[in-house]
Amino acid sequence: MNNQPKPNSLFSKISKGKQKIIQKIQHSINHNKILSHRLIFCINSGRSGSNYLSELLGTAEEVISYHEPSPSMTGDYLTMVNKSEYATSFSKRRFKSSAIKDILLKIPDDKIYCETNHMFIKTFFDVVVQDFPKIEVIILRRYLPKVLKSFIELGYFSDKNQAWKFWMSSPNAVTAAIPCIDVDVNLDQWDLSIAYLIDIEARAKRFQQEYPGINTYEVCLEELNNFAKVESLFEQLKISLTDSTKKMYTQKINQRKETKKKYSGKQDISLSHCQERIEEYIQRANDLNISIPTTLALESY
Repeated sequence: MNNQPKPNSLFSKISKGKQKIIQKIQHSINHNKILSHRLIFCINSGRSGSNYLSELLGTAEEVISYHEPSPSMTGDYLTMVNKSEYATSFSKRRFKSSAIKDILLKIPDDKIYCETNHMFIKTFFDVVVQDFPKIEVIILRRYLPKVLKSFIELGYFSDKNQAWKFWMSSPNAVTAAIPCIDVDVNLDQWDLSIAYLIDIEARAKRFQQEYPGINTYEVCLEELNNFAKVESLFEQLKISLTDSTKKMYTQKINQRKETKKKYSGKQDISLSHCQERIEEYIQRANDLNISIPTTLALESY
């Protein structure tokens, strides 16, 4: 009996072998391309100017900047980290890394990927730190009474606006970085908002402690109206200023005035009252021996 393989069968085996080799080579090329990119993320609370920061960084020659790109990691991903430790949902949330890899394969090798997404510190910082070697993080702060005022006017942490539940973590989340003064149901909109904002600051400090090898750059939104501060940030990030940068830094930040009217109505919310409520919360926390971060943006610029 003739056991010699038929010509077509032999050709098929050789072709499949070549295909596997080509696939391995392509995989190696893609892997190296992905790992060669620098990635910049942003820790912020929301309503702190992250969209403006994205546009500002996007004016640099080297940067391709995204503000909360898909998947934004809200909704179900937030529920996961509200209810369980990060390790429990790590593999599911790694979906974000896959999406970023797809983007990195499409952009030029010399470009820096930048994403200003307030969900970073809540739902996906750990997966991207695990999967990408060249990560840097900007910690963006804004005068806290202004952030609180915006939260209240937009109906966050209240029944007036149901959308916030998809992206604002509970101050009593399992993954919170600081104890809250009470359970959610016992706190009003003001205290829930303040507790959330303080927790974001505590998460930022925890991130710095857990990842000392990752460079972090701390900046206040109000400082970015000073071109010298913009120059300093760009210099720290080793990115280049352009004419577009000089035009961009003077633009006004989105105030969402119409949306705020929808939820706050005629309610007059003063910055001084916001300051008072923050001070009251901090005092209650101190009475419970809760150590509040000293880096809160409590000074006006």
